[in-house]
Amino acid sequence: MQLDQPGSVISTESLLVELGGLPILREVSVAVGSGELTALMGGNGSGKTTLVRALLGLIPHQRGTITLFGTPLESFRDWHRVGYVPQRGAVVIKQATVREVVSSGRLAHRRAFRPLSPRDHAQIEAALTEVGLLERANTPFIELSGGQQQRVLIARALATEAELLVMDEPFAGVDLRVQDELAELIGRLNAAGTTVLVVLHETGALAPLLTNSIVLREGRVIHTGAPPEHPAPHHDSPGLTRPRLMTGIGEGVA
Repeated sequence: MQLDQPGSVISTESLLVELGGLPILREVSVAVGSGELTALMGGNGSGKTTLVRALLGLIPHQRGTITLFGTPLESFRDWHRVGYVPQRGAVVIKQATVREVVSSGRLAHRRAFRPLSPRDHAQIEAALTEVGLLERANTPFIELSGGQQQRVLIARALATEAELLVMDEPFAGVDLRVQDELAELIGRLNAAGTTVLVVLHETGALAPLLTNSIVLREGRVIHTGAPPEHPAPHHDSPGLTRPRLMTGIGEGVA
């Protein structure tokens, strides 16, 4: 079945990804339409993070196709249209201030070693304002709470002027109040026209805002469409082993 439909921001067809010689994603065909807020769900080891990394070209795929904004991944160059918010625990930032972290989101718009332009400064200010952290711009990132750090990473993605936000477990390690705040922010961005693909273990605070869902189990798609009432368990079948993806930032193949 061809899923590269008109208006698809992300689509894959019969995607196979292997790590260490073992298949992690098997025949994955999915589509995310423009303007959707889509949950990517599944238990630990189901392949969620691997799919995200493959979509962003961070790891290779062995078979099948990936398209972004209708362009094959291997030909895609408009990375300023894509904002990636990784798992907070995978990001190691010790010295940079909030403004400096968000400023790195402008690299796709300027040449290396060139000073920030007035437009760069304007977009950085706008992104910090959007996440409610403008007054903390000069605060060291490491001094912020977990929820505030997550907002900074979202602001960095927004500073790229992204049309697509890909978020990997934004609720991990933050309390329910902060989850509600982040869900409100994500919903507001989506309502303003940003397409969002968000990796989740369970729908939680985002449940009433989701327009679509993709559920993986053991590297295969088992559900697409409306979010399931009972999300997949947090662990795949006993006895299934996965190789760890050695990225240097502590992530496996969730």
